[in-house]
Amino acid sequence: MHTPRSASKDRQGQSYRGWTLTELLISLALMSVLAALALPTYQQQQRQTRRSDGQAALIQLQMDQARWRSTHDSHADALSALGWASDHSPQGHYQISITEATPDGYTLEASALSGQAADRDCNPLRLRWQGAATAVFSASEHLDSDPARCWRR
Repeated sequence: MHTPRSASKDRQGQSYRGWTLTELLISLALMSVLAALALPTYQQQQRQTRRSDGQAALIQLQMDQARWRSTHDSHADALSALGWASDHSPQGHYQISITEATPDGYTLEASALSGQAADRDCNPLRLRWQGAATAVFSASEHLDSDPARCWRR
């Protein structure tokens, strides 16, 4: 014969049933497992979201280069020439640089900083402008392609 667990009573005489130590430990273990499974996915989603910071900086720099080229014989080779006071993206997740500048084109690069550096598949982000109107978006060691789809829109 099974006897039910006795309920404790509070000062007003109302009975209540609390958690046992075993139930509490099992609940904590389940929450820990769920957190361990969810945290890497959450961090990856955060890194993908932060890519837009580097992409926005490169697109803005592309517009600044077009404006500069309209009044000069070549593209600018320094961020300061384009009016950039800092070499960081607006939210600070990327360091921006002009790696090449010629009369016919340029290459812009956004290298991830701090926590964003864990985004190895898409570091660095690159935007290369060639000729009159050819933009090449690339990432990582791939100079002419984006196999990890870092620039997807």
